[in-house]
Amino acid sequence: MQLIMPMREYDCTVLGDVLWDVIVSTEYAQLAYGGTRYCHFAGIFPGGMGNVATALSHLGGRVGFIGKAGRDWLGKLYLKNLKRNNVLPCVYLDEHLPTGLVVVFVDEKGERSFLVSRGANDYLSPGEVERAGLIDKSSYLFVSGLSLVSSPQRDAVLQAAELAKRQGVKVIFDPGAYNLIVSEPEVFSELLNLSDILCANLEEAKAITGKVEIESIIAQLRRRFQLTAVKLGNEGCILVNKSKIVKVPGYKVKCVDTTGAGDAFAATLIYGLSQRLSLETMGRLANWFAAQVVKGYGARNFPAKGRIKQFLAKEPSSA
Repeated sequence: MQLIMPMREYDCTVLGDVLWDVIVSTEYAQLAYGGTRYCHFAGIFPGGMGNVATALSHLGGRVGFIGKAGRDWLGKLYLKNLKRNNVLPCVYLDEHLPTGLVVVFVDEKGERSFLVSRGANDYLSPGEVERAGLIDKSSYLFVSGLSLVSSPQRDAVLQAAELAKRQGVKVIFDPGAYNLIVSEPEVFSELLNLSDILCANLEEAKAITGKVEIESIIAQLRRRFQLTAVKLGNEGCILVNKSKIVKVPGYKVKCVDTTGAGDAFAATLIYGLSQRLSLETMGRLANWFAAQVVKGYGARNFPAKGRIKQFLAKEPSSA
């Protein structure tokens, strides 16, 4: 069963954090307390939920973005980056708070650990979301549990979801991290009840359902959402709607940095919905696209558009 949506100006509005990623490889270096060590790689990359927006735009989607940054050079540069990637930005610039930063430590296996300074993100207000005027022009609204840390941003996200429901806009929710679900069960429950589509990894799905066995998890989520995507890392994903369950294997690649893989997957899911791709094609494209991202440092190692077209050309018709 496909989610048939009316034609709107944008495929999706992404609402979420404005963050810059400071990525440091710890493969050959351990911190020396009070001393100095050297690493073989460090870099600064645009991150946050702009990852989802720019990935969707790269795939060919029409997308808008709502967020908050500082009125500093990082905030202004983030805004320029969204525009350069053909994303319509509504980024409010705070006069007093800085743009958010994340220090990402990447180990020899490509797994990462975060230290986050949220800056202006937490102060996005419900009024600012309403003034953006983007949600009712979109077929989908994408929100993340990472934006539910504190109010007023938490209230802004909930209001955005409520506004979307009133306007007939489908809400796509990515919980962001299983520990957030456990620490804020009432807030997450409220947003889950407003969501039509869930994009979660296995640990998040376990936390939402309270189940351990994958069959029980799928059965519960299937009853609750129009579409559920359960991400299984390099094992692929499971896509579930009211009439079908599809398990799609992953792609084996050399992993350098897993930062942004989930964002790339979510963007591809939105693209697949907007293009009415079959569950099988959507799952294969999402797994492949996310696998390309982890082959380098940073969250936006997107494959060339020509390679995306070649990939889809090999897929069976989705009609």
